[in-house]
This record gives sequence, C-alpha cells and structure tokens, in this order.
Amino acid sequence: MPKPNNVPLKLLFDGIGSTDIQLLKDWGEYLVIESEGKKKMATTQLRKFFGEVKRLQATGVLRDVILLEPKMAYAVGRAIKENKGNDNLKISDFYKCLSPLIRAIDQDKAKFKNFVNIYEAIVAYHKAAGGE
Repeated sequence: MPKPNNVPLKLLFDGIGSTDIQLLKDWGEYLVIESEGKKKMATTQLRKFFGEVKRLQATGVLRDVILLEPKMAYAVGRAIKENKGNDNLKISDFYKCLSPLIRAIDQDKAKFKNFVNIYEAIVAYHKAAGGE
C-alpha cells in the first residue's frame, strides 16, 4: 500500500468532510500494515501520542499543543534507534504528516478540536484494520 497523501491543513479550519474520510481511513490502514519495506506503526506508539492529545483536550491548556511535535519527534528518534538506525518506519511518515497540522493549531480551540477529530479517526481506522 503506498503512503497516502498528507492530511491537508484545510481540515484544521473546516473540519472533516465526507470527502476527507477516505484519506483518514487510508492513513489508519497504511500505518497498520508493513508495505514498501516500511515497518508498521505499533499501536502503543499511536495510543501513547493519542493519550497526550486527549490530556491536552481535557485540560484545555492549548499553549502546550506545540509540544506535541517534539514529543512525536522523540518517539520517532527512539523507534529509529531501536531499528538500528534505519528510518524505514511508518511512524516517520506519520510524524511528517502531522507536524504541519500541529504547528498550524496555534492555540486555536476550533483548530485543536478538528485536529483531535482527525487523530481519533486515524486511530479508529488503524484499529479497524487490525491494529492491536
């Protein structure tokens, strides 16, 4: 399965529309299977970051949203190290997809809510595709 297109920034502004669901489903499915010589993204990696997103949602402290990007970069670095320096990991692709979205939130509650919805949809499709 080829890597899906990146999630467009317009979803942060407009929310998820019916035409966007397929892209989010493609990301969930892409992350759960090994393809193109890339190792799948472990559910624990996906859920750990999701837990941080939900914590921010619960506290409402949006000034910390920008810290999601370095936390995810750290997870990517750890995964690469565990993979003996090889960056053939889908977590890297996922990081590259989400980073622009995280930067664009800029403490805006509506954008953050849309980001949470995007992330929840990807997690749901990851699980539906066999993520453990």
